[in-house]
Amino acid sequence: MPDRLRLERLSGDSALWSTADCDTPRVPRKLRQTERVAFSVDEPTQVVGWMTRLAGAGDGWINLIPKIADDDEKPTSLGFFTMFGGGGSGVTMCTWVPGSPDQRGHNQPSLGITHVTGHRAAGELQALGVPIPKTWLVEQDHPRRGLVLRVPPDEPHEQVLAWALRAVGALSVPRPIRGWRAEIHLPATS
Repeated sequence: MPDRLRLERLSGDSALWSTADCDTPRVPRKLRQTERVAFSVDEPTQVVGWMTRLAGAGDGWINLIPKIADDDEKPTSLGFFTMFGGGGSGVTMCTWVPGSPDQRGHNQPSLGITHVTGHRAAGELQALGVPIPKTWLVEQDHPRRGLVLRVPPDEPHEQVLAWALRAVGALSVPRPIRGWRAEIHLPATS
């Protein structure tokens, strides 16, 4: 029996084929554009607008990167996957991902903070006067992989952004933040 047929018979799903003789056509990757926006804590309106747009699409993400020094303009490769792979650039930063329905119908946005504190961030934030809101769920709090929170879908974007900026600022001490940059990864297009 050919390997392909045996795989199909065992799995019941021809999509699991990974043999070289598979006749399934390659699907082109969807393209994702990135917008970069400089903003301040006092004027986050543009970033809140992007959050609303991405939430409506249920796709994309936003990296919130503090500007630590005047020459800190290089783009970062950090993103959603850094939260699960560890590592980082040595800069505390935040990634907001809009909610999208899962298998159970849940639609909760997530907020991740990569940090360089070397220990869990939830207790540190509490001690620094930036407690995690009671209605938010701590999904992960790891010294290397960072803090991941699930935010209620009805939480206003302004409040989520304001808390995220305060949290990153608190975890960045003693390095002063001189501004912010948002890297908006737009919904994928084909």
